Amino acid sequence: MESTGTSQVELSRLTGLPASKISRYVSGKLEPSEPTLDLLLSSLGLRVDFDVSPVLLERTKRRSWLLHREISEKLGRSGIDELGWERMQRNLDRVRSNIHGLVHERNLDRWQYIVDQRSLRALHRALVDISPDGIEMREVSPMTGFLTEDERLGVLAVIKR
Repeated sequence: MESTGTSQVELSRLTGLPASKISRYVSGKLEPSEPTLDLLLSSLGLRVDFDVSPVLLERTKRRSWLLHREISEKLGRSGIDELGWERMQRNLDRVRSNIHGLVHERNLDRWQYIVDQRSLRALHRALVDISPDGIEMREVSPMTGFLTEDERLGVLAVIKR
């Protein structure tokens, strides 16, 4: 909007969307669906282009990502029961008692939110997120014990190749 000099009111008129909704999109309180985002951007003479390419990670970060990806896949097959959420909480409590620093505390709070909400979707996202935020979250992961030793060694064998 800034680059085109378009106000929220003008964008509302251009798209037919309520100004209150535009305001919530701009403030980050609401995320538009893909069709709505396309409408908003088209109204501004813009579009989103995606570039898909592999993310290169140093060995330890790749190892952590692959292990957590395996956990995500396993949970996708079997789900997570109440005992699994309780294990995560115990692991989280243990990690929290040994870790200090604002970044780690923020990420522990994010894990705590996932556990409190019992959000399988947010859990999967945290487990496979390749962004710097996802990498930082996995540094204080409460997922110890979710893979068997054979599953863990299988992932590690792939990394050594």
